[in-house]
Amino acid sequence: MAFDATIPLPECKEAFTRSILDEIAGPHVLLDQDFRILALNAEAGKLVAHEPETMEGRSFANLLAPGEDRDALRSLFGRTDWQADLLTSSGSRIRANFTRSVVQSGNGLRYLVAMRELSPQSEAGVGRPVQATIARTAMDAVSDAILITDNSGIINFSNRAARLLLDRSDGDLLGSRLIDVLCFQNRHHNEQADAAIRQVLQSGGTRHMSESARLLRAPSDPVGIDGKLVALCDQSGQVTGCTAVIRDLSTEHRMQALLSFKSSHDELTGLLNRRAFEHRLHDLVLCHGTRGASGSVLVIDLDRFKLVNDSYGHMVGDLLLRQLTDTLLSRIRGSDTLARIGGDRFALMLPDCSDRCAYDVAVSLQSAISEFRYTREGSQLPVRASIGVVTIDRNMFSPDDVITAADAALTLAKDHGRGQIVVYQAEGPEEQRRRGEILWANRIREALDKDRLRLYCQPIVPLARARGNGWSCEVLVRMLDEAGELVPPMAFIPAAERYDLMPLVDRWVITAITRQWQTNPATFDRIEKCNINLSGQSLAQEGFLDFVLHSFAESGFPHHMACFEITETAVVANLANARKLIHELSARGCLFALDDFGSGLSSFTYLKHLPVAYLKIEGSFVRDMLKEPMDAAMVRAIADIGHTLGLETIAEFVEDSETIAELDRAGVDYAQGFGVQRPFPLEALPDYSPEEPTG
Repeated sequence: MAFDATIPLPECKEAFTRSILDEIAGPHVLLDQDFRILALNAEAGKLVAHEPETMEGRSFANLLAPGEDRDALRSLFGRTDWQADLLTSSGSRIRANFTRSVVQSGNGLRYLVAMRELSPQSEAGVGRPVQATIARTAMDAVSDAILITDNSGIINFSNRAARLLLDRSDGDLLGSRLIDVLCFQNRHHNEQADAAIRQVLQSGGTRHMSESARLLRAPSDPVGIDGKLVALCDQSGQVTGCTAVIRDLSTEHRMQALLSFKSSHDELTGLLNRRAFEHRLHDLVLCHGTRGASGSVLVIDLDRFKLVNDSYGHMVGDLLLRQLTDTLLSRIRGSDTLARIGGDRFALMLPDCSDRCAYDVAVSLQSAISEFRYTREGSQLPVRASIGVVTIDRNMFSPDDVITAADAALTLAKDHGRGQIVVYQAEGPEEQRRRGEILWANRIREALDKDRLRLYCQPIVPLARARGNGWSCEVLVRMLDEAGELVPPMAFIPAAERYDLMPLVDRWVITAITRQWQTNPATFDRIEKCNINLSGQSLAQEGFLDFVLHSFAESGFPHHMACFEITETAVVANLANARKLIHELSARGCLFALDDFGSGLSSFTYLKHLPVAYLKIEGSFVRDMLKEPMDAAMVRAIADIGHTLGLETIAEFVEDSETIAELDRAGVDYAQGFGVQRPFPLEALPDYSPEEPTG
């Protein structure tokens, strides 16, 4: 059965563009390891009468008649060449010969397949023993170079591919010795070829040429080849000559080099990418550990570069980055390594460079960046940069250690007003704290990549004033460490907030909740509301509202079950975005709660303009209300104001029954905290039965 389903084209399409394929003569198609079409060149599209773009992402089986299943394709691709019928867009069939090559790229195994239409004559000729009388038309249709000799090694036949490969005429080749024609760049390969030709002509059989052999088409034009020598025998078994079959590997080698370059270099600037930079940095760290060699690393961040993209467009931003790259390269040594490791972030590795030397380089680069001007429609765009500097020391054992230290210094430079240079000091408590946060940020990214986040929940139960109402739960995110142990939220949430990772965490939470609804909706049967936290960073992120709407629509998660919790300070900092998100989702039935209410300074001025349903009282007031009269007064005041505005109130950080009784007297509607129930995995929610809180 053929595979006809269209499969989304993977990211590696960018690693091999159609324009590169179009430079290769003859019909070619590039496939991934699952035999999906990544790209066709123009000649291949013309052969099968398909627009190349319409076939990208589809199975190669769609080009074959009849279609083949995956096992059949795997069997075909176990060979280097075969014949089959091509299926055109009109439904007609073309008999063709296929030759496949294997190309390794940074994204995995790739197949490059050459397709050649067979005429009736050439089809009949393929597979027969090669005789001196074989039709030239058939042999000229073969893509491999073929040279046939008599029993003394004198060439008496050459096909078109051989003449092109060797850049010699038929008359020049005929009558020449095969060993004189096959001239290799390496003398040892010449000696091996001479011995192999003699052995085949004397004893028969087949001999392969060295895979690393480079054939000289001209004295300065070596070509990588793959070839074999096959003895020709008459009916009595006597050797009458030999055939040299040679395949030009130059296209494959160019493809291999191109894919290797693209996997290790930034496409925009041509600099090394982060992975390749870390690979080189690993060698420098190793040299420091074994030989005590000195070295430093700079991390350069362009200050507020996002404003350039937002104001002038990404095309202008890209041009600016290319020109700035040239400026940076002009200020460094040939032994230094400059890489682009992020959108507006560069890294520079300085071997044999002390901290003083590294600081001087940082000053030079910052001066060059400050002097750089990109002119756009008569106006000049100034650029500034913050730079973190670190010198590799004995406590740094990996590239991550070095980059983390440089990032910590860079963060301090930005906190000091941007446009600064800060040299990493391992002894400083502030730097140690920042380095710890960066390590946590890296662990958060790893947890997201390796699916080590988990959903927990904590019940929110009604007190006396709201008795008769149902109970809800707040969904909480937890992280597992490398050993599978739970990490306390306050260990990683501050780092996620500091390094702008909360939108990724919030998106993961929403995706996990909606997926749970799709796979097991009974999880939510017994609760009225599912409270979901949103960070201020998510409120400010372009497209986050669309993501929420799409996730709910795709999963069928009911809007009326969602109650989004947004902290008061986040609302104040992102009032316009918060108002838009709250109004859009409220119109669809979602509810909102202002979390940590009472911690801000302007709560009462904007509260009446936001359609929120709940106020969650700042936990520090609740936790200390039994011993701090002022805190108890704040709880009562917030409850009164909420009720005046028609809102219900939720007290968090409720730790004991005495606090519950005091909350009842203060008129608070709901309670949440360890005194009600500790958080537990979301999957256990159907088995939980809340007890009625008593004071």
